[in-house]
Amino acid sequence: MPLTHQKISQIKGPRIYLRNPRFPHRQILIAALGVALLPLAHATAQSAPRQDSAAAKELTARVGPPSQQAIDEFKKAGMEDVKPHTLTAEERAKIEAALASLPALNRRVLEKKLHQLAFVDGIPGEGTGLTSPAGETGLYDITLRASIVDESLATFLTTKERRVFSEDASGNTVTVNATGTSALTYVLLHESTHVVDKSCGITSQAGNRLDAGIWTGPRDLAPRWASSILATNFFRTGHALEIGKAPAVYDALAQSPFVSLYATASAQEDFAELVAWREVQKQHHGKLAVELTDAGGNILRRWRPLRFPEVRKRFREVDRLLASPGSCSAVS
Repeated sequence: MPLTHQKISQIKGPRIYLRNPRFPHRQILIAALGVALLPLAHATAQSAPRQDSAAAKELTARVGPPSQQAIDEFKKAGMEDVKPHTLTAEERAKIEAALASLPALNRRVLEKKLHQLAFVDGIPGEGTGLTSPAGETGLYDITLRASIVDESLATFLTTKERRVFSEDASGNTVTVNATGTSALTYVLLHESTHVVDKSCGITSQAGNRLDAGIWTGPRDLAPRWASSILATNFFRTGHALEIGKAPAVYDALAQSPFVSLYATASAQEDFAELVAWREVQKQHHGKLAVELTDAGGNILRRWRPLRFPEVRKRFREVDRLLASPGSCSAVS
């Protein structure tokens, strides 16, 4: 994820987008077979949570101090106070639970491709973290802002979304209401999907079904969307829009295939957002609403991205992908 809202993301290699208000832009993814099989089905259902837990424990064992490379990248982005965070037992338990809730494809890829998961202090509240290669190993490091472990999803998203618009005399503002899970689970869903994307070659595949008619390159929108007001938003330009443009922006989003404004940043971010939000909706029964409110807190307009028609179509493709892990050579 870009760091105009202080979040480093996207796997370094294709590119990692780094932006900071004090620094210039830097480029740094059974059908039922009969009653006779019911005992087997029951046993499989019972064993799945145990398998998830075992995989999560194995991945939690990879939690460690951040690499010097990650520290250096944060400092290059202007975060001079970044330092390793020492996790408490309670924090480790939350991390393990979040890892256990990842879709099977994400967990399997992380088992093969995650080198280290680290948490740091000293990143501003609107920041999140960095996903990057671990040297020349073919593995990846994920380094996250430690305070997201205890942060609500609504707080995390509202802080990020408010960077999109500049304030004016109206006092209007944007608030994101999100339920179902925590900021930590959402962020791990998003960041682990970047690793899945890079490892399985999903957005790099020409003509892949998720990108059809939307992206013509890693950051190049198809003409229909390149000419939309969506292409002028903060996550593509680094410049805030007047809050008065919020209704037009979100009305355009409602007619688009993007689940969030952040998804317009690049094809990789689009894919990570799709997977993360589909899992929040499907597994965690989460809901998402973006609200425009006046100075008194009254709701002027509300948009529900998980219900957008074009987004729902793409969610079906996400379901198909996550149900077919055998299509990814990284987990075969």
